[in-house]
Amino acid sequence: MTMDKHSRHIAEKAAAYFVQRHGATASERRQREAWLAEDAQHARAYEEARRLWDRTGDLRDDTHLQALKAADLVALQRSRRAKVGWILSAAAVLVLLVCGAYLTKRFLTPPPAPVRYATALGERHAAILADGTRVVLNTDSVLEVRYTRNQRNVQLQQGEAQFEVTHDPARPFIVHVGEDTVTALGTRFQVRRAPDATVVTLLRGKVKIAQGKERRILHPDEQARLSDNAGIVVRKIDPAQVNGWLHGWLRFRNTPLSEVIAEANRYSPHKLRLGDPTLGRLKLSGNFRTGDSASIAAAVAQLLPVRVDDRGTDIVLLAK
Repeated sequence: MTMDKHSRHIAEKAAAYFVQRHGATASERRQREAWLAEDAQHARAYEEARRLWDRTGDLRDDTHLQALKAADLVALQRSRRAKVGWILSAAAVLVLLVCGAYLTKRFLTPPPAPVRYATALGERHAAILADGTRVVLNTDSVLEVRYTRNQRNVQLQQGEAQFEVTHDPARPFIVHVGEDTVTALGTRFQVRRAPDATVVTLLRGKVKIAQGKERRILHPDEQARLSDNAGIVVRKIDPAQVNGWLHGWLRFRNTPLSEVIAEANRYSPHKLRLGDPTLGRLKLSGNFRTGDSASIAAAVAQLLPVRVDDRGTDIVLLAK
């Protein structure tokens, strides 16, 4: 017998002894213990069979493999009425099948490809994910969704999205924005990838946010800004104001003009621009349609000491 055949013979016999362990008679148990003590390779092969069998417990959602494990128990219950040789052979094949299937599923099956969602400038898009979670993408946004058996992962690559998450405690729902993470705890929340920060707004339920080693739990009507300079900063918000974009509105309440312009420019190719940076400190309140830069400029000219120059590509706001 060659070394390969010898090793295979030991592995098969170890698998057979392992599967027969619960239904073995006193004589069969003594035979097994004598075989294990005979050679260290026998004991190693038996332990390997135990380890692989235990790992198949991870396949809770594979009904075929669970049926194979159940079939083993049935076979053992019949072992005293069947021929020992047939039981050993069947049991050995069963263990090898289950272990082989586990290894194939664990190591050879490629991970599922991510599902990509994207919106153009000024566009909004609603989608229902595979688990029933509802997502609304804001303007110029990109996210990728990859679900596994243990986790639901979303990568927000740019822009902003609102998530209304279907509860599933066995599979956490995690939004990744660079190195920052937002873990849903059964909830509705918004995540925005700003140029210098991640902005998380909680509307219902709870979320856990993480940046580096810092962790925080958000509560409804709270917004967290995660930045490299300041860490995690939390403030209270007006939900009606932050929800405006879902219905095509920009809502400003005593907002610095610099922030108004930055927000409005996210939705339109026709950009607003300050001709004098000091104008950015002026405050504006009002409700405006997303993408309507001309109306915003007209309102600014009426309400603030500002004049409009729209002769070029951009709409320039100048001091009167």
